[in-house]
Amino acid sequence: MARTRSFTVHTAPWYSQQHHTPEGFRSPGVSPSKSLLDVAPWLLRRAVQTRTHQQTPFQRADVSLLRTPPERLRVTWLGHASLYVQLPGLAVLTDPMLSERASPLPFAGPARHVPPPIRAHELPSVDLVVLSHNHYDHCDRTTLRQLHQQFIPEFLTPLGLGRVLKDWGIDHITELDWNQYVATDAYRLHCTPARHATGRGLRDRNQTLWAGWYLTTDEARFFFAGDTGYGEHFAQVRERLGSPDVAALPIGAYRPREIMKAVHMNPAEAMQALQDLQAPHMIPIHWGTFDLTDEPLSEPIEKAKDAARRKGMARALHTLDVGESWELRTVPVDAPNR
Repeated sequence: MARTRSFTVHTAPWYSQQHHTPEGFRSPGVSPSKSLLDVAPWLLRRAVQTRTHQQTPFQRADVSLLRTPPERLRVTWLGHASLYVQLPGLAVLTDPMLSERASPLPFAGPARHVPPPIRAHELPSVDLVVLSHNHYDHCDRTTLRQLHQQFIPEFLTPLGLGRVLKDWGIDHITELDWNQYVATDAYRLHCTPARHATGRGLRDRNQTLWAGWYLTTDEARFFFAGDTGYGEHFAQVRERLGSPDVAALPIGAYRPREIMKAVHMNPAEAMQALQDLQAPHMIPIHWGTFDLTDEPLSEPIEKAKDAARRKGMARALHTLDVGESWELRTVPVDAPNR
C-alpha cells in the first residue's frame, strides 16, 4: 500500500462542537474529572506505598509471525494500551509506549511491571500511529520519535496534540475532532468520542482532546476505545458506524472509584460497553503493565472474566499475554446477527 502523506479531514453529519468550551475540552453531560488538588492526598498516599504484584503473563512477540500478512486482522498486545494491528497491506500502532516509565522523569513515576515484548525497530512496518490522548502512559516521546525515525508513518491525533509531536521533531501529523474521519481507497479511520481528561503538566489541563478510533477496511472493522469512562458514546458508535468486528476496550485503573469513574471504566462497565457495541470479539487493554491506581495489576482481567461469564459473553473475551497475537479469521466465529 502506498503511504498517504497528507489526509483530507472529513466531517460526519452528526458532528458538533458541544465538547469545546472556553476552559478547554469537556465531555458533554459529565462532571469534570477531579483536579490535581482534589486527588493530592491520594497521590501522596500512593507515593509512600510499597506494593507487590502478581506477574502479568508475558511472551516475546513472534517477529516471524508479524512479518507474514494476516488473513484478515491480527492484533498483538504490546502492553497497556499499545496494540500492533495488522490488516492486509496496513499496519497500525495504537498509543505506542515501549519505555520503562510513564513519566516526565527518567528516575520517578510509574515503572513498567512487564517488559516490552518487542522493540520499535523490530516491528516489520508501521503505516499509521493513532494516539488517544496526551497522558504519559499513552503518548511517549521516546517511542514516538523512534517510530518516526524508523518508519516515517502518518500520526493521527485528537485536536491539539499535534503541536506536542511537532515540538518533538515529528511530522506527517493529522489532527481530528470527534466525529471527523480520514479516508483512502483502502481504509477509513474515524475519531470517536470518549470520556477522559488530558494534561502533561500543571497548566495544560484539557487543552488537548482525547478520543477513540474506529478503523474500517474491506477485511474488518476494528474499534480502539482509547482511555475512557463508560457512557452512551459506545452505543452511539454502533448506531453511527456499525458494530465493530473487534473492540479493544480498557479495563484497568478504576480504583478509588470516586476519583476514577469519570475517566476509567471498571471491568463490569467494559463488558457493558462491549454489549453496547454488539461486537463479537473484545481485546482487554489498559491493565497489567503500569501500577496507576489502587487495584492489584491482576485484578482487572479476573473481574473482566467474571463479568463476561455473568453476561454470557465469555467466548467474546480474548485475554492475551503481553506480546501475544490474536487473529480474526475470514469466517468469524460466534458473530451475532446484525
